[in-house]
Amino acid sequence: MPSSTPLLAADHRAGVVYEIHDGSRRVAVADSWLAEHAGFLRLPTGAAGRWAFADDRGGALVVGDTDAVRRIPIAIPAEHLACDPSGRHVVVTSGLGMNEEAWSDLVSVVDLTTDSSVRFRVRTGEPGVVLAPDQASGEPTIVLRHREPGAVEALPLARALDVGAHAPVLRGHLLDDLAADGHGDVMDPGSGVVGIATSRGLERFVVDAGLPRAIGIVPWPVPGRAYYLRLAGDTGRATGIVRGGPASPGAWPEWTNTFVEIDLASGATRSVPLPPGLAFRFALATGIAAVCVIHPDGDVVVVIDRAQARVSRITPIPAMTHPPRAGQLPWDGVDGRPAQRRSLAIDPRTGTIAVTSGGDGTILLLDDEGISTIELPTPLDEGGHLLWAGGGDRIDDLVGR
Repeated sequence: MPSSTPLLAADHRAGVVYEIHDGSRRVAVADSWLAEHAGFLRLPTGAAGRWAFADDRGGALVVGDTDAVRRIPIAIPAEHLACDPSGRHVVVTSGLGMNEEAWSDLVSVVDLTTDSSVRFRVRTGEPGVVLAPDQASGEPTIVLRHREPGAVEALPLARALDVGAHAPVLRGHLLDDLAADGHGDVMDPGSGVVGIATSRGLERFVVDAGLPRAIGIVPWPVPGRAYYLRLAGDTGRATGIVRGGPASPGAWPEWTNTFVEIDLASGATRSVPLPPGLAFRFALATGIAAVCVIHPDGDVVVVIDRAQARVSRITPIPAMTHPPRAGQLPWDGVDGRPAQRRSLAIDPRTGTIAVTSGGDGTILLLDDEGISTIELPTPLDEGGHLLWAGGGDRIDDLVGR
């Protein structure tokens, strides 16, 4: 079914972003290498732009609108990016890049209304980030999630925006009661509750009078842990996929997967079992979720009815030419080729699901009429990134994915 909402497809290995619209294709952004871990950030309604991503070679936050693209300087390599509920300010933390150990301690804050940015130094170590309102004052606060040792740090946004030149060190109030393996962050703008995924469960915090305060841990409802969270904007709940099964990464075809939805305020959970294999990322739209599970016996797209907490459809899809191999890390390359996987997105207007075929330069479109294919001129190595750029219902989670 045609859609008035364009689909963005980023080939982050080839340095190009395509816009696909009702069968036509054009280059939306050239010579820009999307930071794969930070992903796309869909900006809230009313922001000075519709979407953003970090160019991990050019050192810029790329901000797109209907017919224009802007570039604002930031520090790279980018690890995470998040915005405040107004969409005016975007915070970008830095990570490993092509290095084996964390080395950069720079954080950038971008003001999209002035196209300006500031930089300051924090603790080295790939910090996660959200912007949360202070429970006492309502003032926006940068909340950093540190690893090894685990900690939550709160920095007033106004203080960060006021830093001078030369990347000064900036420190905030610190809470060290966090597991050291945190990975995955959400923030509910309605309640101001921050959720962080760790081996202990979904650890929840608020900022109160400038201080990060723990409000309890919600254990994962099934064995394992989630590594990747999204906020379902239609419900205000944290969603994720809990991975269980063998600890060995080479045994990834035997990994168990469970879609979970957690009320950040009450801690109530719901879960939906999924097929085994590699469930790398998932997509949300009002009332539903879509998950792609990679497996040597065949890849599938699973559609979840979130209101009923059940699987509503499982669709087999054509195999990738060079999928990950059992017995080795699924994110390791094969025979000198990049690791191939998939990304996916849901059209908020039509419900069509787009799924990439990493290395093959193709995008599969799944709708009620079956599966169709879009061919791209670059291979989409590592699966690329997809974003349906706006319109229809908005599932804003304020963190890049």
